[in-house]
Amino acid sequence: MRKRLLSPTGWALLLSGLFWGLLAGAAHYSYIDDMQWAIHIGVRWWKEAVLNSRYAGNLFAVLLCHFTWFRIPVMWLTMALIPYLMARLAVRDGKGTGSPSFLPAFLLCNAFLLLTPQPVWREVYGWVSGFGNYAVSLLFFLVWLAALRRVDRTRRSPRLWGAALFCLTLAMGLFLENLTLLFLGASLILALWAVWDRPVRIPFWACLAGAAAAVYFMFFNGIVLDLLRDGVSLGGRRALTFSPEDGPVRAVLIMLRRYLDHLMPMFFLHGPGIALPLAVLTGCAFWRGPLRKLSALALLPLLYSCWVWIGYNTVPSVLACCLCWALPLAALLLQEDSPRNKAGRVLLFLAAPLSLAPLAAIDILGDRFCFFPMALLALLAADEAAPLLTGRVCLPAAALLTAALAAPWVWRGSDVMACNLLRWSLTNQALAEGSARLVLPTDRYDGLWWYPRGAVSAEGANYYAQRFGLPMDMTLVVLPAGSFECWPDVPPELWEARKELHPDEPFTPTMP
Repeated sequence: MRKRLLSPTGWALLLSGLFWGLLAGAAHYSYIDDMQWAIHIGVRWWKEAVLNSRYAGNLFAVLLCHFTWFRIPVMWLTMALIPYLMARLAVRDGKGTGSPSFLPAFLLCNAFLLLTPQPVWREVYGWVSGFGNYAVSLLFFLVWLAALRRVDRTRRSPRLWGAALFCLTLAMGLFLENLTLLFLGASLILALWAVWDRPVRIPFWACLAGAAAAVYFMFFNGIVLDLLRDGVSLGGRRALTFSPEDGPVRAVLIMLRRYLDHLMPMFFLHGPGIALPLAVLTGCAFWRGPLRKLSALALLPLLYSCWVWIGYNTVPSVLACCLCWALPLAALLLQEDSPRNKAGRVLLFLAAPLSLAPLAAIDILGDRFCFFPMALLALLAADEAAPLLTGRVCLPAAALLTAALAAPWVWRGSDVMACNLLRWSLTNQALAEGSARLVLPTDRYDGLWWYPRGAVSAEGANYYAQRFGLPMDMTLVVLPAGSFECWPDVPPELWEARKELHPDEPFTPTMP
């Protein structure tokens, strides 16, 4: 055990855990959504399914926003376990962390996550209630994949695994609507496979039962039924991209066009976060197959990402986007491996673009929806690249790349976490002293990599006061971004840009 802890893998796991713990401590509450989830309003949203039927995701949103002692450990464990489980799934020799492929896979998974584009990062890791839906759901899915692999390898205790997988699949399907449908399709494939594989029949059929139950709870409610009947729901906050009167053929064509024109290119809008895993996956899969010379085609996703990033999005570029997804699929199909492993990789790869397909039916878009497919591609890229990176030069290079990507986050996270502690101290001091005014400084990264924390209206001030038990007649003075770095000597120009808010002022809620 001592040798294992002092091994390079042990040090990598320790440093990674400390790093993600720092970022978990740096996460803070946003000025409206997180504050609402933290008070009675959010509890009502969850209990009565006012906004949606994401019972599991919204439960995490309520708990993360309501209890700081719950938020930091859960976010820490989730952030740290995601790359760990991705690496464990990428290792297929059954040796776990002792495999020579584990460390390079683990480093690559961390590096790919750190390449998450700024808009996606802000809406997942920088938004507490968003984290409860979009990051925790990914963790549940990775645990589900690990459980399926365990069931397939051991083929023991089918009833016990069946009960566990039913509960896990049901919970996993109550986070996001598009993933609920994806998991139903995946469970259906497992159930069909189990028809010919008797030892795994009970666990795999339990997955289908759990996924079907999740579909019932998620979609058979007034919000979705109103949407299907009228085309809009929640007072216009949700709308279909087509009219219910258009007919099925025209509706499918509208969704297909939206999928190709908007959803697929959306992956490539913000840098190499999706293009680099696609490139690594394409190059390594071709290299491990009979057509090694085609590995050079790995440059296509990177070139296309640059093309979209500079503002081009025409029909030829949409065709190039489809080619970027077709190349790794072809490489995986041509790769020399067992049919079972090949089928697993292909299905996991197809899950990435298909996870966005249901979003073509509604008019809501968000960069946060790209996080799940990006993580799947990162997992596959690490799976393909890890055996090629066990050499003396490649492994240190992967470690240096990961360290270089993590270094800026140590600086940012330390700054933001220090601001969190200062605000917490100032709030407690004002509450203890019965002060009539509370001045809140703001860090320089506010609204960039983390969701905006400073209230901008009486509504946000009201929720802040409720969340931290402040008197409603207290004046909140919110200083602009950058004021924390010079605290307590605030320059005149920053003081002039302050916002003085009164929690007891009347306001119209932005959400029901």
